[in-house]
This record gives sequence, C-alpha cells and structure tokens, in this order.
Amino acid sequence: MTMDDAFDARLKAAFASATETLDNEAEENAFAKRVVDKLANPDRKRTLMLGGAGTTGSAVAGTQLESVFSNMQMPAEGLMSNLTLLLSPEAMATVALAFAVGTVALILPKRIF
Repeated sequence: MTMDDAFDARLKAAFASATETLDNEAEENAFAKRVVDKLANPDRKRTLMLGGAGTTGSAVAGTQLESVFSNMQMPAEGLMSNLTLLLSPEAMATVALAFAVGTVALILPKRIF
C-alpha cells in the first residue's frame, strides 16, 4: 500500500517529462553537454557537509568508546590484563577508531564522485 503525496506526483511528472523525445539533434547535444558538465563538476558543498557530519559522528563515537573502555571489567590474569596495563582507555578507543577508519579506507573506491 502506497501513499500518494506531493512527492509522488512530482516524481511521476518528472518521469513523464523524461520520456518525451527531443525534437532535433541540437537539443540532444545540448542535453548531453549539460549532463557531462554536471558530472564533471561534482557538488563540493554536499561533499563537505557529508564529511562534516561523518566527522562529528566519529567524534561522538570516540567519546562514547572511551567511556565504554574505562567502565569495562577486565580479567585479573591473562593477555587482557596485560593489555589494560599497557593501554589507557583513551588509547584503546584510538586503536578501535583507527581500525574502523582503516577498514573504511580499504572498502571505499579510489575515486569518489
């Protein structure tokens, strides 16, 4: 069951107008040039806004991760007890975030549009 609202109407109208054929070759060339120009100049403002939102989210996650590591009950013996002696909660949070960033860097493609 779908809801018909103003967005659906605009979307249907956009698809209806997209099916209209162009009258001559000059209009086709102008349309192709507009599309190529739009692809050649990505929206930098959108990229910066998304990057800023991601940075803010990672800063909040980092502060929360630090409190998680500081409240964690570690065993008194074994490898994990040695880890808590060597690394502070801040350092553990840094290692976890570095691992997450490295994983994302491996997954993302070389070129972002």
